[in-house]
Amino acid sequence: MRNNTFLFYTIMILLLTSCSEYRKTLKSSGYNEKLEAAMKYYEEEKYFKASTLFKDIKPLVKGSEESETVDFYFAYSLYNLDQYEASAKYFRAFIELFSRSERVIEAEYLYAFSLYKVSPNSNLDQSTTIEAITAIQNFINKYPYNDFSTEANKIIDELQVKLETKNFENAKQYFKTRNYKSALIAFDNFKNDFPDSKFNEETSFLKIQSQYNIAINSFQNLQEQRFKDVINFYLEFIDDYPKSPFKIKAEEMYVESLNILSNFATQKK
Repeated sequence: MRNNTFLFYTIMILLLTSCSEYRKTLKSSGYNEKLEAAMKYYEEEKYFKASTLFKDIKPLVKGSEESETVDFYFAYSLYNLDQYEASAKYFRAFIELFSRSERVIEAEYLYAFSLYKVSPNSNLDQSTTIEAITAIQNFINKYPYNDFSTEANKIIDELQVKLETKNFENAKQYFKTRNYKSALIAFDNFKNDFPDSKFNEETSFLKIQSQYNIAINSFQNLQEQRFKDVINFYLEFIDDYPKSPFKIKAEEMYVESLNILSNFATQKK
């Protein structure tokens, strides 16, 4: 019991001493002491204390030799604190200011990775995702054989899927709201933008269904050409996806369209 009490008080004394030293360093006017302490806290993975000191030092060392070190580790401290939006901002500033630094490759990767970490879910606005993809692709193009490149390629694949999902759901929304003409345009745009997407099979099927719904609800004088379009969409679909799970439903619309066109042909005789 006495040993536990002694240990508790020892820990408390150490904590209080540590906090006292940190506050004393924070209040000091010279930057050398702060920089030394900031690097020590960073190495000890005490990133909040390190980031606070680096932030204080930044304006004091601007233009000096220490500026590169302070700016880099300040951004890195924010990154390690999961403050990715802020770390992206400061890594980008570092890249622009110290473009010839030996640390710039790592900074460029961490800038891109920070953007990746703040990329939202696929149901939200994807402007940050696009920014992250651009940054990562630029990194891969500049440093294709760098140690970070393998991870960068994995990240860009993940972001690409997120972006595809968002664009597919946007296109599909036109279909869900029965705005079929806009859906056709959106589906074509999607396939052009993402030619290798896993959603293209469903996109091709929804094109058939959209065109069928347009045709079935059209004035009679417009139906013939519109049902011909249904048939053409089906033939494209079945060529690309002969074993699709959507095949049966697509075939039903195809056969119905053939029957209606056959009736049109009979009426013309």
